[in-house]
Formats: sequence, C-alpha cells, structure tokens
Amino acid sequence: MTPAALPATLPATLPAALAARAEAEPDRLAVAGSGGRRLTFGGWHAGARAVAAGLAARGVPPGGRVVLRYGTESWTDFVVAYCGVLAAGAVAVPVSRHAPDALLRWILDDCAAVGLLHDDSAGDAGPGRWTGTVGSTTGRGAVDREITLAGDAQILYTSGTSGRPKGVTASHGNLAAALAHHPRRRPLAHSALFLHAFPVGSNAGQTMLCNALVAEPAALVADRFTGESFAALIETHRVGTVFVVPSMAIALLEAGAGDRHDLSSVQLFGCTAAALPPAVAERLRRAMPSATIVNTYTSTEAAPAQTTMVVDPARPGSVGRPDRPGQLRITGPDGAVLGPGEVGAVWLRTGAHTRGYLHERDGEVFAAGWTRMGDVGRLDADGYLYLEDRESDLVNSGGNRVSTLRVEAALHEHPGVVEAAAAGLPHDMLGSVVGAAVVAAPGLDPAALRGFLRQRLAGHEVPARLLVVDALPRNEAGKVVKAELRALLTRRDAGRAPRPGPEQRLAALWTRVLGVTDLAADDEFLARGGDSLKAAQLAALAAEEFGVAVPAALVFDRPALAEQAGWLAEQHGPPDAGPVAPEPGHSALQEYFLRWMRETDPPRVVSAIPVALRIDEAVDATALRAALDDLVRRHDALRSSFPGGRVRVAEAARVTLVEAAAPDEAAAGRRVAEHLSRPYDLTEAPLMRAILVRVDRPAGYVLGLAVHHLVFDGWSTGVLLGELARCYDARRRGGACPLPGRAPASLDSYARARARWPAAREFWRTELAGVASGPAWVPGYRDADRYAARAYPITVPGVLADRVREAAHERGATPFMAVLAAWATALARWTAEPEVVVMSPVPGRTRPEDAAVIGCLVQSLLLRVPVGDSPGPDELLARVRGIVLRATDHQYYPYEEFSRVVRRPAWLRFEQWAAPAHLAGLASEPFALPRELMYEWPLTPAERGPAAPELALTVQPDGAWTGWLVANDAAMPAGPIGDLSSAFLADLGRFADAAATSPTDLSGARR
Repeated sequence: MTPAALPATLPATLPAALAARAEAEPDRLAVAGSGGRRLTFGGWHAGARAVAAGLAARGVPPGGRVVLRYGTESWTDFVVAYCGVLAAGAVAVPVSRHAPDALLRWILDDCAAVGLLHDDSAGDAGPGRWTGTVGSTTGRGAVDREITLAGDAQILYTSGTSGRPKGVTASHGNLAAALAHHPRRRPLAHSALFLHAFPVGSNAGQTMLCNALVAEPAALVADRFTGESFAALIETHRVGTVFVVPSMAIALLEAGAGDRHDLSSVQLFGCTAAALPPAVAERLRRAMPSATIVNTYTSTEAAPAQTTMVVDPARPGSVGRPDRPGQLRITGPDGAVLGPGEVGAVWLRTGAHTRGYLHERDGEVFAAGWTRMGDVGRLDADGYLYLEDRESDLVNSGGNRVSTLRVEAALHEHPGVVEAAAAGLPHDMLGSVVGAAVVAAPGLDPAALRGFLRQRLAGHEVPARLLVVDALPRNEAGKVVKAELRALLTRRDAGRAPRPGPEQRLAALWTRVLGVTDLAADDEFLARGGDSLKAAQLAALAAEEFGVAVPAALVFDRPALAEQAGWLAEQHGPPDAGPVAPEPGHSALQEYFLRWMRETDPPRVVSAIPVALRIDEAVDATALRAALDDLVRRHDALRSSFPGGRVRVAEAARVTLVEAAAPDEAAAGRRVAEHLSRPYDLTEAPLMRAILVRVDRPAGYVLGLAVHHLVFDGWSTGVLLGELARCYDARRRGGACPLPGRAPASLDSYARARARWPAAREFWRTELAGVASGPAWVPGYRDADRYAARAYPITVPGVLADRVREAAHERGATPFMAVLAAWATALARWTAEPEVVVMSPVPGRTRPEDAAVIGCLVQSLLLRVPVGDSPGPDELLARVRGIVLRATDHQYYPYEEFSRVVRRPAWLRFEQWAAPAHLAGLASEPFALPRELMYEWPLTPAERGPAAPELALTVQPDGAWTGWLVANDAAMPAGPIGDLSSAFLADLGRFADAAATSPTDLSGARR
C-alpha cells in the first residue's frame, strides 16, 4: 500500500494510527537508535500486539497502570512497550531508567501500578522485563480490547523542578489530538530523519513518540547527549530536523561543534520545554543560517496545546502564538481576561480532551477546556506571548517584582556566560532577593559581569548572590531544579575564607552590621541580609576603619566582600568627616526645632509623633504602666527635657497613663486625639503622652501614644512599639523587664553626627548656592500669617505603582527617585519655576547600634532638582539619582543653618518599609488618627509666601501607594491642590510609559 492510498484522516487513537501506518508501510523505518537499533512500522506494530497479549495473559485489567522504565538507548523497545500497553487497554506511566530508585518506588505506589516493564532484559511480555502485582494466567489474553477516547491512556509525572512531581493523566483522545490530521501531507517532509535525545518520562519525549507515528521522517534517538556527539550525528546522517531543550542548544553552541561538523543539512531546529533565552536564539541563528529556529511553549498539563515562535529578532523573547485564535488568554487576579500589554496568568485552551491531575482537584489549573500554565506573561498587540516568569519563581524583593527569566536572559547576553539560572533567596528585610548561578567560560571576571548586568538590569534585579559553578542542577529533561539551585546558592561552605588584611578587617564590619559570622570572600552584602540602611551603616564604619571616604553606593556597585575590600585597599586620604572628635550637643533637627520655636512670641509648638492602636482583647493597665516605665528607664531621649533650650537628661521619669471609657470607636478617637494634642511642658520629662480608652461597642480598647518630636522620630515608633510589647508581656506575667539595662544613648548618636558637620558644610554651600527661598507664585495663593494643616487623600493605584517601579528600575533608579522626579516635574509646572527644592527625611541611622536608638536622629535632605531644561525621563531620573545619592553621602550637616536659605521647600515623604503598627503578642491593629493632629502654628514674615504642599506616600501590602497632600488651609483653596494632585498622577503615568520626552512647559501665564 502506498502513501497515496492512506485514508484522508488518521484513526483516533495511537494504537490505531500505528496499525494504519504498519499496514501501509510495514518496511519503512520508524525509529532508530544512535547505537544501531532499528525499528520498522511493521515490527513496531507486531511487537506492540505481542506486548498487549502478554499483559492480558498476565491479568493486567483494562485501566490498569503499567510503569515503563526505559533509557534513551532503548527507545525502540520503549515505543513498542508503550503502544502495547495502550493496545491492551491499560494506562502507560513512562519513567526514565535513570530516575532514582526512591522516585520509582514512590511513583509505583502513587499511581497504584499493577506492574512494571523495564529494559534490563527481554521477557515474554515483549521487549522488556515484567515485574507485576497481578496474578499470572496461562494462555493468551485478548489483544483487541475496546478503547474509548475518554478513557485514560497515560500518566506522565511532572519534572518536579519546584517540588514533588505530580501525576498528569491524559486520555486517548488527548494523545490523538497531537497526531497530524492529514496523513497525505505528513509533517517534517523536508527531512529523512529527525533527531532528538529526550528521556521517555518527559512530555517532550511523548511528543517525539507521536511524531514518529505520523511524521514523514524516521526518528533518530541519541543514546546519550553531548554537544559533540549530537553534532556528529547531524553531520553523519544529514539530519534535517533537530529537537532540543535550551540546555542542549547551549551545550551544542558551547562545544563549538559547528566549527568541526557540517550542520548545513538542518532546516528546522526546534526547542521546547522552556523559553529560549534571546541571546541563545540569536547565536543559533548565526550558527545555522539555513535553519528555521522555532521555540515551542507548552507543558505536561497543557499538551497538546502550545504556542510556536519562529525566532524573530524583531520580537526577542516571545514564545509565539497558538495555531488558531482563541487558544491563548491572560487573566488577572479576579479571572477577568486582560488586554494587550497587561501582565497576568497565562492559559492555553487544550480542547475537548483536557488533561488532569491524578489526585489533586483540578479547578485552579484545569477549567472548561483551559489549562493554567503556572506562568505570568503578557500579549503584544499582535497576540504574541511574552513570559515574565513562572508564578512560583517571581521574586518579590522589597515590593519590587523581579522576573528570573529577565535576569537569566541578561546573563546569557554576556559572552563569558555558558549557562545561567536565577532564583529567589530569602532575605530578612526585603523578603527575598535574586540569586544566580552561572557556568562560565575560562577567564570570566565576576566583577565585570556585575558591571555588565548593571547596564541591563535595575538595581533590585542584579543578583545579590552570583555564584560560578561547574554545572547547574538539572533533571534528566534538562530543566533546572529550583530547590537544588536555591540550596546551592545558600550554601555556607562554598567559597574561600577572607584573607588576612583588608578582607578580614571588612569582614569584621560585616559581622557587626549584619550579625553573621560565617563569611566567605565571595559573599554578597545584600544576599547575607543587607539593605539600603545597612549599606549606609557599613559605609560609615568602613570610613572610620580604613580612613577613607566611603559612599553608601559601595555595596551596590561592589556587592562581594572581596570586591569591597579590594576597592578600599586602593583608596587614599582621609574620609570626608576627617578625624574630628564627637561634639556634644543637639541633633540637626533639634537645633532647627529650637530655633523655629523661638522665632515667634509666644513660641510656636512643635508637634508630637502620635500612634494609636485598636486592641481586641483585655489590657492589663498596671502591666502597661510598668512597661512604659521600663522604656523610660532604658532610653535617654524619653528622660530628656529642654529647660532654656538646653538638653537635660533626668535619672528617672514616669509616664502618666490616662484611663478613660467611650461608648464607641468614634468617641474613643476624639478622646485620644484630644489627649495627645495637649501642649507639652518642655522643661519636664518625659515628653510623652499615653491614654488607654475602653470601648463598649465593639468591645475592646484604643491605646494612644505620642512623643514630642524633639526627642522622637518616625523610626523610633517601631523601636518603641517593639520594646513595649516585650515589656508588657513580661510584666503581665509577673516578670521583670526582659530588656538589658540602658539602650544606646541618643546623645552619643547626636555627637557622632555633629562631628561630621564641618566636612559637609562645603558640599551644602555649593549645592544650595543661589537657590530661591521658595516659589514666587503658586495657583490660588492668598497671604496668611498662620499655618493650619489640611490633608487631601491621594492614591497611586497598584497597577500604576507597578509600572512606575518598572520604568524607574529600567533606568537604574529607585521608586522614591521616580516619585521625586514626577513630583518635581508637576511642582515646576504648577509654580512656573525652573527648579524645585524638596525636603525629604532619611532615618539618620548609619551605625548598627543606632537602629535601636529612640531619639530625634532623622536627617532632612534638601534636594535641589532642576527641570527648566525640560529633560526626558532617562536624563531626569539619572539627574535625580545623582542628587539623592550625593545628599545621602552628606546627610550629617547643620540643617538649621541651611533651612534659613530655603524657607519654603516642598516636602516629600516616601515610606517604603512601613509596617502596620501593632503590639506583638496582642490582637492589635492600627487605629486611624486625624492627619492634621497638632498641625497649626503662626508664620514669621520670612516664612509667609507661596509654598507647595507636603506629599506623603506609603507603600501598601497590595502594591498601591496611599497618602496625603497636606497644605496650609489658611493660604490655599482646595481647587489648586486637586489640580496638583491630578498633575502629579499624570506625570507618574508619563514616567511609567517612558513617554515624557516632550519639553516640559514651564512658561504658562501665572493665574
């Protein structure tokens, strides 16, 4: 029978398709092994029938599960056994012979297998040895058992790269859907052989089995894979079609086999199982210019649904489109289908015969013919799919989403990187950071690789730990096993110990800042628990230790300990601050407050920093009083007062805890606000208020605390609540204060900061030379002699905030820098000024011991942002980044002195790490107080005049930024504030879209 006599459509099951092919072309080669084994379609069909008869004779029932354990060198035997199991009405469970014995035993038990066929020796059941749990029978069993399309045909176990493998069931109808429907136009007809080296237990292997049944060429299976031997097979057999996974493609390129073997016969080079890194795809195009490079995207759960992509330099990174419309969609968290450009969950439509999990409920993965791929991606306007990452592999680093695929793609662009894989690693402050392992070509310099990555990735995307390894941990299917990769990246026994000299001296500082001791020379600061605050602390300690100026950016530019030590050893000269002894006195902000208060008669009142909590369980007031007293004893700031403006620290002081009752929460809020806003007597310590209000409906308590800003700052709130919880818990149990003695003194921190003032003065004189005291005009301004705060809520939705983060990070900036750039742009247009001066606070805690200090350590940075030359987003963000980093390196300066230069700056507070206030161990949550609490004071003639409102934003757990625009209600109507709010959000959107390239119009007529 000739191919022309074949039916127009194929039979609907794999055994039937094999029977039809064997009848038409019994002597045609079907499968060949590189070791010399050959199998015709006639032999394949006859062998499968023998296997089916043998299984029936042994009592294998219809639907019985038979595990098939074969190696790639036994592919000819495997395909016979596989089709035989299906022909017997049983279910095939393919497992690679190289799978660990423990995994095999687990699979046998998990799928309740009735027996095992394997390739150790020939047996009477066909091409394989039988080990079964069903009873044997004599005689031959029925071969032609009825098979329905809905009946189970196969259980394939997932690769288990991120956890325990899952059994995925496929029906006969599902498998047959992968067969070509037009056998007279057989696929891959340009080739006499197609080549692969896939293990039998992989989804790619099952695809190759279906190809062998219906394709024009015969299947050539490599017994083993190396780049050299694979290239030799292509040359020797003039192979026209090649199928690989990305790791094989990389190995083929790195072997340089194309220089020693003729690969010109290849017309189709197919890659599957994972996204092909764009740099690797481009190298393949150059290595095989006559071949079409195709990347296929599918999964064990979704097959045969797939997308295919002919590699196109115009669409780098895309995995293509499905064969027909309506087979691919992206959904949001609520299940709604998203449009082009929107990132969400990827789904493929499998069709009528959808696969399913063997044991688990399918609703989250399989739904109405759709299969959730477990990936996050987006579509372009033409329907091409771009993957962001596996849902389980996306790294949430400090609220920033990082794609490991993006990191891996950037690594593969470096010519010295052979292979690369990235994963998320746990981090105490950021939640997680990125780590990466690379297989390197000889001579790769890790420091140079980091510099290369910093030109392509945002700071939070650059791996915090970068490890050079001999090989990546892959399974037999070529996929990286993420659990093993993370274990590799977090091992503490890798790497050499720091050498005597600068490395050991610096390692001692790392230990002091990070609290870790098991350090290696190639350890990276962020990977061992560092963050931006600890980076500033390390810079300060290193400046003291090595006697040189050390920027806070050191740990970002040179993350590894050895790199930092090498840089420090090359520096010369004294640090910026010089060898100045600590000078006792006020902090920078205290100096400012004390002068500001005395500028009016009567003196103005500095506000306190309040916090309120809703507590949903009984509160022991006696224990709470004792705990508050414990805190006052520990912290010198809480015992401080200011008679005559000079600081005095009392040996002892006690907080008065006021107890009250309220019928409901609204009344409780009014009572708390009234108490916390009462004036303070600055001559008596403690400068602290506390009130506990029992609430009737709903039952519970509201605890209000406030500490005067002269002795307290925002950072101190977290220290206070954390220590208060520990002390209260101990006291209510009848114990003593669990905290040791006295905390680090705020006066010592102030003195160290003052010692650096002389060196910083020149920087700030230069930075603020010629600056205006404030804007000359703002819309709607009316003259006023007092400041009365009014807060206007503002929200940056999570979607926009995510886009701003991405746009900023693509330019090497932080979200704060992007917000500052947009805020300055909006203000400059709003005030018709060519530059804006923004006051923004930083914690002022650059020494590790300062993190536990309660006090007024906060530093106020005056950030002068010129925008009159209408810079585009790239230029403006680069400018803002430099302004912020230089100011941070000179944050210890006499702010009171320079605040007189800029009397009316704009304000920006951007809290990235704010956590909801609570008392650990108690059922508590934040209780909202009015934003305007204690925000009213008289203005001096020098302060009167147009001024911009304060912008305060806080990053929320859902990714949104919420906050307030706080303006002087006595001088500003609501309308212009609303206009400014809208303008700011619009400028954020322009930054997010990277479209703010047109000149900024600052010449509009003043209204």
